Amino acid sequence: MSQNSRPPRPLDWWSPRLERAAVKQLLVRKDLPGVAAFLVWALLVGLSTWLLSRAWGSVWVVPGVLLQGALLSFAYAASHEGAHGTAFRTVWLNEVVFYITSFVFFEEPMYRRYTHARHHAATWYPGFDSQMPYHNPMTLRAYVRETLAVAAVFDTVALTFRLARGKLTEAEHSVIPDGKLTQLRWGARGFLVGQLAIVAAAVWMQSAFVVVALPVARVAGGWVAQLFINSQHMCMAEAIPDHRYCTRSLRCWLPTRVLYWNMNFHIEHHLYPGIPFHALPAVNRLIANELPRPSRGVVAANSEILRVIARQASDPAFVAKPSFAAE
Repeated sequence: MSQNSRPPRPLDWWSPRLERAAVKQLLVRKDLPGVAAFLVWALLVGLSTWLLSRAWGSVWVVPGVLLQGALLSFAYAASHEGAHGTAFRTVWLNEVVFYITSFVFFEEPMYRRYTHARHHAATWYPGFDSQMPYHNPMTLRAYVRETLAVAAVFDTVALTFRLARGKLTEAEHSVIPDGKLTQLRWGARGFLVGQLAIVAAAVWMQSAFVVVALPVARVAGGWVAQLFINSQHMCMAEAIPDHRYCTRSLRCWLPTRVLYWNMNFHIEHHLYPGIPFHALPAVNRLIANELPRPSRGVVAANSEILRVIARQASDPAFVAKPSFAAE
C-alpha cells in the first residue's frame, strides 16, 4: 500500500474469530487489578527512592539513579491504560491515577488520550497516526535517539509550553475535541508548575536530591521502558489494515508484565483496545492460534529491530515479518 493511503474504517481491519459474548465478558472493568498494579509500582518507586537516598553522596548514586529512572519510566503503562479509561471501573480513580502517572511520564493527559485514540484508529499509517515518531526505513542513529529519548525531553517541554498557551496545530485540533481544550491548557500549566515546584523544593531543602530523584532519574532511566515501547511497532509494516503485521507482541516474565500492565500483549490490545489490561492474557488464550508468534522478550524484539535496520540500509522496503505457527 502507498504510504499516503488513508486508514480504513474500523470494520475493515482484520479481526479474529471471537464471539461477541466472549468480547462482552472481557470488556468488564474492575478496580482491584489496577489498584494492585499501581500499588506495586508505587511501592517499588518508594523503595528505590529510599535506596537512592542511602546512596546519596557515594558512587552508588549512579546505579541508584538508573534504577529509580527505570521504575519511574514504567509510569507509561498506567498512564496508557488511564488514557483508555480502562485502568479502573471507578471513573475518578482512573482519572487520578491517569494524571499522576502522566505527570511522572510527563505527557499532558488530554493530549495523550486523544492523540492515542487516533493512534488506534490509524495504527502505523504515516500522516494519520498521531503517535508515529519514526518511519521505515530506520537508521541506527534514529534508533539510538528514540531509545535514549534525550532529544524528546526538549521536544516534550516545548510541546507542554505550547499547550499551556493553547497553541495547537491544525492536525492537533482535528484530534482533540474543542470541549477538552481548556482542560488540556490547564493540565499543561499544572504540569509546568509541578516541575517548577520540584526545583523550588530542591532550593528550599538546599539539596538536589528531589530533582535528581524525579526529573533527572526519569530521563536517565527512561530508556528501559523505551525498549518496550520500541517493540510495539518499530520496523513493522506501514499502511496495512492488519495489526498482526504492524504491531508486535512479546513474551514477558510475570514481574515485567505487572510493571508493563500486560502491554506485551500488544497485538491483542490493538485488536480490542476497550478490553482492560487484566483481561489481555485471556484474549491471547482465545485467539493465539490466529496470531503470529510473540517475540521472545524485549531484548529479542530490539535485536530483531536492529537486524531489520541493518537490512534496510541496502533494502529500504524491508520490514519485520511476523512468524505464524502454521508456517
